[in-house]
Order: sequence, then structure tokens, then C-alpha cells
Amino acid sequence: MSDPTPKYILVENHIKLAIKNKQLVDKLPGERTLALQLGVSYMTIRKSIENLVNQGVLYKVPTKGTFVNHKSVQRRKNMTIGYFLDSSMIAGISSPYYSLIFNAIEKVAAKGGYSVVYFSDNDVDSLSRTLKKVDGVIATCFPRCESIILKIKQSVPIVVIDNSAADKTIPSVIIDNFNADVESVDYTCSLGHTRIGFMTGLEDSDIGKSRYAGYQHGLSKNNLPLDESLVFRGNYSYEAGILGAEYFLTLNNLPTALICANDSMALGAIQRFSQEGLNIPKDISIIGFDNIEVASQIVPALTTIAAPIDEIAKHSFSILKGLIDGESIEHQHIALPAHLIKRGSCTDAKKQSVAA
Repeated sequence: MSDPTPKYILVENHIKLAIKNKQLVDKLPGERTLALQLGVSYMTIRKSIENLVNQGVLYKVPTKGTFVNHKSVQRRKNMTIGYFLDSSMIAGISSPYYSLIFNAIEKVAAKGGYSVVYFSDNDVDSLSRTLKKVDGVIATCFPRCESIILKIKQSVPIVVIDNSAADKTIPSVIIDNFNADVESVDYTCSLGHTRIGFMTGLEDSDIGKSRYAGYQHGLSKNNLPLDESLVFRGNYSYEAGILGAEYFLTLNNLPTALICANDSMALGAIQRFSQEGLNIPKDISIIGFDNIEVASQIVPALTTIAAPIDEIAKHSFSILKGLIDGESIEHQHIALPAHLIKRGSCTDAKKQSVAA
């Protein structure tokens, strides 16, 4: 199968690698000469050169040609990558999950000699200024920020996490959300639960869709019908967990188990159920997703799907570093498994009291 990476990106990577290996040390061959050498069109070479000039890797001298920017090469001894998180995200970088992601990226980058800066710029001017300061970007991708992802790609190497980008030439590291929530349903069924509720996240991305689809498939796999009255549409926030619990409390029969699309909503639900005098897990078993720090600290500790945070950071940084160094990337799209951690918030259905 041919490499799906756009030719101009391959040319950029070729030139960067040639500079790194000191095969290019001063003036570049003419654009038409490069086009013949690399077997691409003149316009492809021109686009690649313009991008590298914008990145500060090369500079042009009118009537004289294009040259390696040695000041840029020297500056890059202290490499910097950016972590992009859309500013519309609830709680942003201070959210329990994304703070774990950022910290994990910082740690793995530091071992590789890189520093990390966080940014959430949405306007073109701010984004442009930020991209001039970084050598590559790891970005949390959602459909609403696809245009920003493409702007970043035009300036520096980029790897996306959480969701893959619409542009499949952009490498991605994601979680196998579907099978993770199938495992959650399997576990609750193994405990004898047949009335299993679900609290969705936002369904405007693959994450929300896949976790809900995993719940649906898990029910079907265990010969249970989908009851839409047992589904609450949430948005990943703690407050949504409270509202979801209030919704389930209005039902004539409370579900005996509740699977939540993330830990923050699970914690909100636990708090609201507890306010009503319900006992977790005697009255209702609860499962989250992410394994944020507080999940193991509450009483009872939360049963949850552990997101492979360290693996996400390791793989996304490794791919990005390869792109920065001009290397060929063998695995551009990685889906990491996430597995259930069994704790005290779930119990056998036979041990539960009947909650009305």
C-alpha cells in the first residue's frame, strides 16, 4: 500500500532529515532540480519550501536562493512541543482527565529532551504566534476543531489523540472505547444485573459515539434489550452526573447498575444518589471511565475503565518525534485497549436491596 502522507509533507520530512544528517548545510538546490531529484512536481517542492520557510527551518534570499537557517537549527537543541486542547472543553486543562494527559506528555517529553507548552488558541493570529514557538504539536481532536487541526498541520508536524482527524494522513493515538464499554456491560451482567442504565458523554465525536455503541452492543451480546428510558444524555461534567442521577430517580424502577461515560459523571451521580439516602453499591452499582485520581480515593472506590494515559503519551510523543526528525512512521494510527478496574462501587445484583 502506498504511503497516504501528502507528497509535500514527505518532501518536508526529507529536507529536515537531510539537514539533520548534514547532507544539506547551506544553499538548497533549485526548486526544479529538487523536483527532478525527488520525483515530484515543481509545485509540490514550492509548497514544501514555503512551509519550511514559515517554520523557520529555511530562509530565502531574493535572487540568490533558499538556505538552511542555522539559527533555527541551533535553537532546536532545546526542542519544544505544544499540547493543544480546544478552549471550549469543559474545565479545559484543569479537568481531571486532561490534566493527567498533559502531565503524562510532559514526563515522556522531558525524558526525550523536549519541553511542553499548553495552548488553546482558536483565532488565527494567536495560533500563528504559538506555532512559531513549537517544533510539533500533540492535539486533542474533536470535530469542532478540525479546521484548527488542519492549520496546525500546515505549519508543524502534528499527532492527534482522543479522536482521529477527518484527514487520515494525520497520525492518531486513540482508545478502543467500544470494547472497553462492552467489557463494562459484560461485568455488570456477570454480577446478575439485567436493568443497566447508561449515562452518555457528548455524542459529537467518536469517543461519545463509541462508548454508547459499546454499551448497546454489550446489551445485545448478553441478550438484553435496549431500553431508551435507561439512557441519560450527559456531557462528561460532574454536574451532568448529578442531573443524570436526578433523572434516574424519577423512574418507577431505578436501574440496578449504571455505566457512565466518564468518572466525573459517575462521581456526580454517586453524590446525588447518596444525598437521597441510597447506598452504593447496595442500592445501585456504578461504573465510570478514565480512572482519574479521585476514583480510587472515594468510599466506596469507583469501579472504572482505566484509560491508558501513559501509553497515549508515550505513543503520541514517539510518533511526533519521528515526524519532527523526518523519519518514516510505521504505525500512524494506534488504538489502545482500556480495561476495567474492579472496586467497591459494584456488587452482585442478588445482594442489592430493591430500590423504587
